[in-house]
Amino acid sequence: MITIDGGTGVILNNGVEVASPKMVDHWRMTSDTTAGQDGVISNWAQVSTSNHLPGRIGSSMSVSSHIFTFPTTGIYDITASLAFFIGTSNDTIAQVWLKVSYDGTNYNEVASWRTGEASDSIHQTVTNNYILDVTNTSNVKFYFESDSFAGTTELRGTSDLGVSCVTITRLGDT
Repeated sequence: MITIDGGTGVILNNGVEVASPKMVDHWRMTSDTTAGQDGVISNWAQVSTSNHLPGRIGSSMSVSSHIFTFPTTGIYDITASLAFFIGTSNDTIAQVWLKVSYDGTNYNEVASWRTGEASDSIHQTVTNNYILDVTNTSNVKFYFESDSFAGTTELRGTSDLGVSCVTITRLGDT
């Protein structure tokens, strides 16, 4: 028997979720990070629907002081593609951490995007994802932080196109 939960709008088949509200949201870094600087990545902007026409479904994420906040609870896929540039300093490992909080205060490393090269002037894009169960939108949040960047290593970004970007997709209910 197919029913619709009046409180959530979720479609159920014999009590099992068949279709819940979906969400897809796309963000990009608006500029390069400072070469050699490790720390939080704070230059994120949602891709504009007025001139870039990205596919967007449902509610939007919000970002304040580099922290991403979810619009509703659920199971989410966080997929980021990060464009590293290793300049003249032979950086054998450069990485970006995805840090998640489950209590709204303390953040733990849960995924890593890594690259490295013992050569100069290397460009490389690295993609990874993390599936996150958002049980409380006030407490479960995330941000990205660079680590181990040598003096001329940076992440590339621009407001004009997706160089380093993140797509957040709501897969279903928690």
